[in-house]
Amino acid sequence: MILKHREKRNEDIQELNRLLTLNLSVKQRFLVERELKCLLSGNSGENSSAYYLDFNYKDSKNWVVIHDLRLEHRGLVAQIDHILINRFLEIYVLESKNYFYGIKITDNGEFMAFTGKAFQGIESPIEQNKRHVHLLQKTIDDRNLAPTRLGISLPITYKNYVLVTPNARIDRPKQNLFDTANVIKADAFVSQIHNELDRMSVVATFAVAAKFIGPDALEEFGHKLTKLHRPGTINYVAKFGIDEGACLQTLIDKPVVDMPESIVYKKLSDSAKDKPVCKYCQSENINIVYGKYGYYFKCNDCNGNTTIKISCGKDGHSERIRKEGQKFFRECSGCGTSSLFFVNK
Repeated sequence: MILKHREKRNEDIQELNRLLTLNLSVKQRFLVERELKCLLSGNSGENSSAYYLDFNYKDSKNWVVIHDLRLEHRGLVAQIDHILINRFLEIYVLESKNYFYGIKITDNGEFMAFTGKAFQGIESPIEQNKRHVHLLQKTIDDRNLAPTRLGISLPITYKNYVLVTPNARIDRPKQNLFDTANVIKADAFVSQIHNELDRMSVVATFAVAAKFIGPDALEEFGHKLTKLHRPGTINYVAKFGIDEGACLQTLIDKPVVDMPESIVYKKLSDSAKDKPVCKYCQSENINIVYGKYGYYFKCNDCNGNTTIKISCGKDGHSERIRKEGQKFFRECSGCGTSSLFFVNK
């Protein structure tokens, strides 16, 4: 049964698109683009890990599925992609990774993702998920959430798995040098679980059966976990180590591209009259962003706080270039937000 569905991440997608307009390093751009592809793939459905989990377990009373569980406990935060729980109180904590071109795991357990041209070193998803498992375990233990029998909390088994896009290539290290058995393609994960159960010894089977709970108790335990969910936004600037100020300063020194020769960007000076202001709220809290058509200003105080590339991101809205005298504005034709400011020579 599914107790919490996968959340739409439209705001995160907009933020990642905004970051791609900055002058990022090669590695930062790769990480942002990869994150964006993961979110877009997750929203698309069939290529996501959630699709395979839902397909196999949505109608089962022996399993509970929880997607996108964000925990806050003792000042720490864990954004867990998927949690799968069975009636033996085995919790599979799943980290979903969409490595579109493939990954390579070295003999020392280092992870490298292929960009299509070269490999980039990335954080180990195994170690990342270990921290998620640890925080989930601490949260359950500290709050006494585990099911009980005769007043005694039943032991819980935690399993760490990394699910990879089915069409991605996984280059593993030589045998016995580093265990990568818990890095598996999303479409093969269910078979992996069944193989684990088949390989269990008689002693292990009896040990697991001793903590077997009913479907009602399983569902109640799952609901306790979903109530711990604390919605929040991801600080991608901090996550990818992006210095927005440095990126924007670099962009100011670049020439305008894809603009008519008669239009140039007006450099800001120390004179107050030359500072851009929002034509809608008159705020001077303006951010400089670099887009396809050159530099443009984005108001941070009114409805212009959504970055416009082709549109403002709202359904049915589109972009237009409008001229007023010697000034050119790039804005949304639907709501008029985020105007551009250019001056004719």
